Amino acid sequence: MTRVVVVGGGGAALRACLAAAERGARVTVVSKGQAGASGCTHAIDSRIEFSVVNWPMMDPDTPLTYAADLETIGRGLKAPARVRLFAERSGDELRLLERLGLPLGAPGHGRRIQLAGSSYPRGIVCPPRFGTRVLQALRAATPRTRVTVRDRAMAVEILTEGGRATGVVALDLATGALDVVPADAVVLAAGGAGNVFSLSTNPRELVGDGYALGGRAGAALDHMEFIQYVMLTVAPIRGWFLVTSVLLRGELVDERGARCAAPVDPATAGPVEQKRLVAEFIGWIVARKRREPGARVFWDGRRIGRPALEAQMPKTYAAFRRRGHDLARRPVELDVGAHQFLGGVVTDLAARSTVPNLFAAGDVADSVQGADRINGSGIMEALVFGALAGAGAAAADGLRARPALPPAYRRDSRHGADRLRGWGSRLKAEMDGILVVRDRARLGALDARLAANLEELEADGLRGADAPATRALHELRSSLLTSRAVVRASLARDRDLGLFVTGQR
Repeated sequence: MTRVVVVGGGGAALRACLAAAERGARVTVVSKGQAGASGCTHAIDSRIEFSVVNWPMMDPDTPLTYAADLETIGRGLKAPARVRLFAERSGDELRLLERLGLPLGAPGHGRRIQLAGSSYPRGIVCPPRFGTRVLQALRAATPRTRVTVRDRAMAVEILTEGGRATGVVALDLATGALDVVPADAVVLAAGGAGNVFSLSTNPRELVGDGYALGGRAGAALDHMEFIQYVMLTVAPIRGWFLVTSVLLRGELVDERGARCAAPVDPATAGPVEQKRLVAEFIGWIVARKRREPGARVFWDGRRIGRPALEAQMPKTYAAFRRRGHDLARRPVELDVGAHQFLGGVVTDLAARSTVPNLFAAGDVADSVQGADRINGSGIMEALVFGALAGAGAAAADGLRARPALPPAYRRDSRHGADRLRGWGSRLKAEMDGILVVRDRARLGALDARLAANLEELEADGLRGADAPATRALHELRSSLLTSRAVVRASLARDRDLGLFVTGQR
């Protein structure tokens, strides 16, 4: 029986677990949070008004036209075969969801909207808590006799022998104990890295563990310079989306009353124009903060009025009211935050990385999106490539190895938890400066500091004084490695492309 370790607890991880277990593998899930109740798929439910899934159902729209749209907005960076595979396999995963009691793609289920970059209105507006319901359905469908779930366990190393993945080192986040979980194949589905920045849609635990794990194991990473950034609320709720159609009807103002632009009637602006206007808003915020670090920007929706706000974004309006903030009466602070990394661990059409017996899926894997993305693809990417990764891992020819805990994990680090957290906060502040505009001089200086920081962090052992210190050490290590991958990929690109902006004129 093939031993498969799945690293992660979100949509890609649980889909891989289901696929591997159905094929007779013995699966161990190593999840930093609670499997099925953590990760981006779960978190995004609580941070947006509604989620969207793309699927072409009406003639003349087809998977081929969907793939063509993805290639166009991605500026042709991704192999056409990969994009077509995703577009075609999305239908298979929608049919799986229907069998699991979530008939999203069935006629009459959900209204459709046209998103920027799409030639047709293929965005299905999902029912409430859709992401969470997907996770629950996947977990319920998985044969439990073949699966061991280790919640609140952080994978800190992918072990290899002869260049082949043979297991992971896992940190018990409650006790601080480190142990080895042997495997014939490893599926990396550990999510993204939004929290290498100060503001993000990602849950707090996502600091780039997957990119760091893959890179240290020898897996190739690609397109790490492409990161989707969005406007998010800062307080009283941190990291919340405002619906674009409502956002554009309000005003952006700074503390002095300076305004970005007049409100826009979304009825007169199509998806492409709305995307351009949002980019204009983001550019204004970035320029304002570069001129005056620490400046604050607010979204003022008072002219829209309470009835319209309650009607068009009821979940958002109610959530802020519960926190004592009436969006119809008071502006809310906004800033630019990280949403999704569009690069990651390079995989082939079977979700195999460049390291034998190491697979990757979900946000940690190099996506189908390229230099920019069409919203509404995240859940389906997790499911499509999670299924491929799990199936491939179950069929892998392993070494039946019993790897030992590396010596570095038996030696103590001299860095305490408080110092490590302070270090992490400083790193976020530095990374904030390159989220949108990648100034080469700033990138070069940051690359040198990151290299020095990594050397200092890893000079001693990789075991902290207690569980919080060991976690802080490895989260900082992940953040540093991921940040350096972003910086080095950015230095290798010298021209604006999609979401990558150099700031040069």
